[in-house]
Amino acid sequence: RSSKKFITRSGCIRVWAIGHRSNSNRHGSWRGKVDLPIGLVRGVHSTVLRIHSSCNSDVMTAMNAEGRRSNIGGWYLKAFCETHLEVINALVRQYRLSTYDYFPFEVNPWDVPRWLVDPDSNGITVSLLDYAQWDRKPVLDTGDGQYQEYRLIDPAELQTALVYQASAGEFELLDALNFLERGDYSGAVRRITTAIEALTSSLLLPQLILKHGETKAERLFSDMRDQVTKQWQQYLALSGRTLGEQLDTELKATRKLRHDIVHRGHRISFRDRGQAHRSVDTGRWIYNWLEDSPSRSALREQRIGMRSLGRHFSLFNAEITSTGVVVHSLYPNRPPEGDVSQHSEG
Repeated sequence: RSSKKFITRSGCIRVWAIGHRSNSNRHGSWRGKVDLPIGLVRGVHSTVLRIHSSCNSDVMTAMNAEGRRSNIGGWYLKAFCETHLEVINALVRQYRLSTYDYFPFEVNPWDVPRWLVDPDSNGITVSLLDYAQWDRKPVLDTGDGQYQEYRLIDPAELQTALVYQASAGEFELLDALNFLERGDYSGAVRRITTAIEALTSSLLLPQLILKHGETKAERLFSDMRDQVTKQWQQYLALSGRTLGEQLDTELKATRKLRHDIVHRGHRISFRDRGQAHRSVDTGRWIYNWLEDSPSRSALREQRIGMRSLGRHFSLFNAEITSTGVVVHSLYPNRPPEGDVSQHSEG
């Protein structure tokens, strides 16, 4: 549900994944029997989940070190914690199948951004999504010794932008970008494909009118209204434009992926989210090409680093195997030296 607390536990380490916290006590007090670690506030939570797990014991030592070793330890714990989302979501799916409860949903870093590792030692906080932890806007170094609050637009610029009319499919493009951050990877692929199809459709009719006149164009357009592939081919033929080979290949792959999602029930998991990111990134470039507006393209493609502050990012690759969670080494060809960045499993 929207307010959850998950606990991952083993003999040597426990991980608490904390979702959106409720401060309301109007429904009564929290009745959990587990002692809360320092830093957690008792509140109303619908679920407590415990998973037995284990982790490289050296990571706790690394977190008490300084400099690079501590940073690597933090990235290790982030990968370790987020890999357990697969376990949590497997349980959520089985619960939904067993109950048909309307309210539960599979979770992702947006839903459970803050984790505490080993509460017995007062806990190490691990953030999967920095944005969800911000209480205020970050302050950035401007490069000239000055600092300013993070801002993408000021009030005067926004007032001027209020007159802008979105292109066909542009809100679907925005939805696709947002769905990636919220963990709806399948939805993101559907949205980016719809954005491209909507823009193609809006560009095709004027091309048909130029060639056939308004009456015949409207009839031809109506005949192919639901034939998105034919619309795409007709637009390219009439406009004389050519999409690059690489982007054309990516578009076909995204369409196939969307087809599998819509017609075969394919679900893109957190582990396989790279598929969705690739489809949305290349889909954005195709949308820019179709729209052919340098100013709008610049808005989408410039300051990506600035807009990416607070997004989810992983340094280590990790997976769940038959032996438990495996966090793979940053340096797979280097002999183990006791560094927390080496391969470990539990």
